[in-house]
Formats: sequence, C-alpha cells, structure tokens
Amino acid sequence: MADVLNFKCPCCGAPISFSTQTGEMTCAYCDSSFSMEQLQAANEAEKEDSTSTDMVWSTSSPSLIADENGKVTGYQCPSCGAEMMADENTAATECPYCGSPAIIPHSFEGMYKPELVVPFAVNKEQAKEKFFEFIKGKKLLPKSFTDRNRIEEINGLYVPFWLYSCHAEGSVSFEGVKKNTWEDANYTYEKKNYYHIKRQGGMDFERIPVDASTQMDDATMDSLEPYDMSKAVAFNPGYFSGYLASRYDVSEKDAQPRANERVLSTFRAKMQSEVRDYSDVRQKSDNISLSKSNVKYAMLPVWMMTTQYDGENYTFGINGQTGQTVGRLPVDKGQYYKFLGIAALICMAFLQAVIFFMTKGGITLKGEIIALVISLIIGLIYASALKSGMNNVSIKHNAANYLDERSVKLGQGIDRFIYTKTEKREKPKRA
Repeated sequence: MADVLNFKCPCCGAPISFSTQTGEMTCAYCDSSFSMEQLQAANEAEKEDSTSTDMVWSTSSPSLIADENGKVTGYQCPSCGAEMMADENTAATECPYCGSPAIIPHSFEGMYKPELVVPFAVNKEQAKEKFFEFIKGKKLLPKSFTDRNRIEEINGLYVPFWLYSCHAEGSVSFEGVKKNTWEDANYTYEKKNYYHIKRQGGMDFERIPVDASTQMDDATMDSLEPYDMSKAVAFNPGYFSGYLASRYDVSEKDAQPRANERVLSTFRAKMQSEVRDYSDVRQKSDNISLSKSNVKYAMLPVWMMTTQYDGENYTFGINGQTGQTVGRLPVDKGQYYKFLGIAALICMAFLQAVIFFMTKGGITLKGEIIALVISLIIGLIYASALKSGMNNVSIKHNAANYLDERSVKLGQGIDRFIYTKTEKREKPKRA
C-alpha cells in the first residue's frame, strides 16, 4: 500500500489541503495560501533542516601521580569534603571552597597528572590588592566588609580543567523574512517574503576551558576567563610547591556538554553574522561536525577566598595569571534605599523646575503625581544599576575568546525564496 502524503502549513504547521476555489494549497487554520511550487520548496527546506549535529571528541586518559606507596599527601576539609594535593611547603589554614578553618593532613589515592600547567603570575599580596581594586567604588558595600582582616586567608589553588580543541565544520539554516508595507484608505498591508537561508563554513577552536571540579562554581570559573594558554607549560611537580591542587571529579565525558554548547553557540553566531538584509531571522537547524579534536587535562591558577558576612558565605576568585577578580558582594539595604532616594529627589527637583517654567507657575496635582512616579522610577533604575555592579559572575555560553579568527573559512551561502504571505489590517475609523 502506498504511503499517505500529509502536507503541513509552513506558517503554523497545521494540515493543509488543496482549495478548488483558489487553485492553491490553503490552510484552514491561519488562511495562508501557497502555490504547489512554494509548498514543495518549503518541504525541501524542512528536509534539509532535519539533519542534526553530532559532536564527537577524541580523548585519552591521564596518568596518575603517586608516590611509591600509591598515595600522595593532601588535605581534606571536614566540612565540605574537598580533597587537595599539597606538599610540605603548603601552609593551608582555611578551605578555599567553604572557608572552614580546620584542614587535616592525610593521604589519598594518587591524583591524575595534568598534561599542562599555567603557572601563577600573580602573588598573594598582588591578589589581595586586586581584590581591593574590585571592591573600590562599590557604593552599596557594607563598610564593615572592607576590613582587611577578612582576606588574610587567601589560598592559591591549581584548579583542574579540561581543555577542548577542535575544527568545527558544517552549516546552519535560518528562516529569513523581508517585509514590504503599504496602505490605502481603509487598510494597512504587510507583505512578507520568506526565504530559506543556509550559511556554511569551518573554524578552529583552541583550548576551550571547562572546569573539572564539582567543588568549583561553573559561573565563577567561567568569569575568570580568559587565560593566556600560550603560557601553558608541561607539567612539573615544582609548580605545585606552596600551593594547593584540587583533584578532578568531573570526567572528561561529563564535561563535554559544556564544551559542545560553547562551540555550537559560537559557530551559530558566526554563521548568523553572515546573514544580512533581512528584517527578521530565525535559526531553524544546524549540522555541525568536529574533526582534529583533542582534549587535554590542565591545571589553571586561581586565588580563592571565602568570607562570611551577616551569616552568609561569600566566595571570590582571582585569576592567578591575569588578576581578574570575580565574585558576589553583599548589599547594604540601607545604602540601597539611600541612593534610590537621592536619585529620586534630584530627579523630582529637576522635574519641579521644568513644570514650573513650562506651566508658568501653575503646578497641578496631576503634574505632581506624574513627576513623583517618574522620579521613583529613575531612582529605582539607578539603585538597581548599583546593585547589579555588586556581582560580576556569569556563566559563559560561547567560546569567542578561543576561536582562531584566521581559521574561519566560509562556504557558498544559500538564500532561496520559499513563499509570500500578505496580511492586511483595517485602519482605525475616525470619530
């Protein structure tokens, strides 16, 4: 028995059938009509968009670091359970993850040896100064939080990362719309020409970092980027002297989705930047594959500080190579409302002056209420802007910093007209 063919409306996806009145395929749900050629073109575009992306990475297992007994010296936090490698030169009196003051020396099974290490370039004193630069000028910061005694326990920590490199190649399909409007005495018309758009090409990504420790907040580690990976060196135990080194507990396979997301997001954005001269563009699908992919295990330097304020823990990270400082600062509610009020009062005074001169002294209740509402909105916007500046932590969804722009090669683009849809709206009738 032959297969039954079901056609769907390109606009709304509902079943569509042939109309003997118009001689075209007509949708009973949204009233769109298409010639058979337009419908076939839309179906062909849909078939092309049905292909999917497949991301496959080539990986290898790192070897173990161990002494003759298969153990390494380390520290374990009794509060959060974090385990870190260290040597006799490490003076650790506080857990860099939770701030616990009790860290007990012990031995655990050998940790995996990294292939690469980015050495510390920022020392402890410099890291402290970077922190004070970070909090300088924060108007909503509680005054007692700036006590220097709070950051004496700042720890240098090598954090485990997976570094993903690959050549990504493929295509991304879009639906594009070009609009044209006109009107007559009774109606406003809008004609939309729909196009199937495809952009294709290839590009290289070098050493996209994904942290490999569940103890570390992903957004905090992302916010410390970028690292200059050209300064990475082959592993040598000497780099760990005087620092802690966290063991990885996120496998390379489990870290892959975050690397994939960043590659895909950057690839899609790069392809969409090549789509021009359309009023609306919507991504439909992509078909991207990886080649020359490899993953390396690396240790990256971070200064970590955890402090408590008003019963809540606050954790800050400082890039041990660049000094970039990230974290969430506490907000003094009194200061928040103070600056909201100041901004509102200034705005109110300005509006009062404007109303006075524009109305020649005729101040009305309605005008006062409007001025008050506007002033409060301006005050809220200003105070909210100050509050947003207290937190610079955000997760990364792209890998633009690790894209080799010189490697980008674009293929032949496709812009194929699919169908036209014209809508009309009745003009409001004049009284």
